Amino acid sequence: MRYFMTLENDFIVFHGNLQQLLDKVESGEMIPKLQASHAPMCKFFTSYYVISGIRHVVPLVHGPTGCPLYMSDFVRTRECCEIRGIPLEPTACTALNESHVIYGGEGKLLEAVKEAYAKYHPDLIVILSCCCSGIIGDDVESIAREAEKLIGCRVLALRSEGFGGDFRSGYEDAFKLIMELMEPPKTKMKGTINILGARWGPTPTEFNWDMDEIERLLGEVGIKINAIIAGGCTVEQLRHAREVELNASWCFDWGQKLGDLMQERFGIPYSRTGQPYGPEATKEWILGVAKPLGMEAEALKVIEREMEEVEPEIESLRQALSGKTAIIEISEFPGPIRALSLARMVAEFGSHPVVINVHPYTIKERMPSIKFLLEEGVNPEIILTKGLFRLGSFRSSKETEDELETIVKKYDNAIFFGNSGRFPPCPVVNLTLMNPAFQPQYGFRGIKNISALVRQALENKDLPRSRLFRGMLYGTRTN
Repeated sequence: MRYFMTLENDFIVFHGNLQQLLDKVESGEMIPKLQASHAPMCKFFTSYYVISGIRHVVPLVHGPTGCPLYMSDFVRTRECCEIRGIPLEPTACTALNESHVIYGGEGKLLEAVKEAYAKYHPDLIVILSCCCSGIIGDDVESIAREAEKLIGCRVLALRSEGFGGDFRSGYEDAFKLIMELMEPPKTKMKGTINILGARWGPTPTEFNWDMDEIERLLGEVGIKINAIIAGGCTVEQLRHAREVELNASWCFDWGQKLGDLMQERFGIPYSRTGQPYGPEATKEWILGVAKPLGMEAEALKVIEREMEEVEPEIESLRQALSGKTAIIEISEFPGPIRALSLARMVAEFGSHPVVINVHPYTIKERMPSIKFLLEEGVNPEIILTKGLFRLGSFRSSKETEDELETIVKKYDNAIFFGNSGRFPPCPVVNLTLMNPAFQPQYGFRGIKNISALVRQALENKDLPRSRLFRGMLYGTRTN
């Protein structure tokens, strides 16, 4: 591997490959601790994200009004409604005060469930406990069972207090809860699957453009989707989720736990595939779904036709990336699993991938997915810098910007994949998902879009970047 000629840079904390980083995390040599500025969302937040991915559901937060404020405004209003055009759906709250903390809030919760149903008539109400109700020990499960007898829809309860687990357990416990809505199958829907692991309906890391490309390719093969769980699915779709022949995921990382649980409990096979970035991963994803359904022949025909259509873009990417060092940074985007999927893709086109700042906490919390990627041969060069561990955050900071610029200078023929708000001395491929003109990034249409972005980066590499904009983001340089 083309590592640095020297490791004398005092800001480098780790330099090796993904397997070596995993070994250090597992052995405890690199302790995956996070300070507050780096801390991920709590269990309550991520539980809410999954539940909000179900249509016509009322999340009922059992706690003070502050807990649902950010969630209802940012998630349900700005992300789901304004970006995806979904009608605004409510978030309810029991608005606990000092008296409820002393005497208990179970009576308030029961009345809140009845009020939420009378106002909105949802298909589902999910009670979410937060730190306050978790500390006083309110029995949210019993209230949910009692309330369901009094109103006209299902009522479920999820213990999601922030101290009760980390962001990962919030996602996974919410997916487990959703399984309670899945009724025993009355029939088997031939050639039909579920897509697992979506959130928010869906989130900024899984915008519907990528989902649309997955659905398009499956439709070309003749495969139908019952539900995208929980990326805008309905309660009715969840009821029929056990009638499919197979479960697949848009991302192995988020779909894996639910896929394994549904296979263990319901006997539904789970297709273990990564993200469909680039030709090979896209072929593997399609065949990973088609083969268990006995539709391999149909899938191969679709793959052949699609490959012919994108051959010019594939050749363009080979010419553009061959012999280059692809610097892939994890900050606002692309996130750890997408970054590693991108590393595989650029290697396919002849580049040497270098992934910057995969936090050890990420390795710990995504251990099954990291090991899955290693089994698939994804083992890129990894660099961790001091800026990742200091007072900055996962977002771009002046310190990590300076480190990035120094790193890029160490490599010949570098090209940067990530956030356009970075200023490395090399071509910048703007992969932010808020760039809809070049979406999706998955599948064969994704190959066309990524090819266009790479071409754009190379054609504009000599244009001067704005010093004013850089100064606004990172401050001006001082000697």
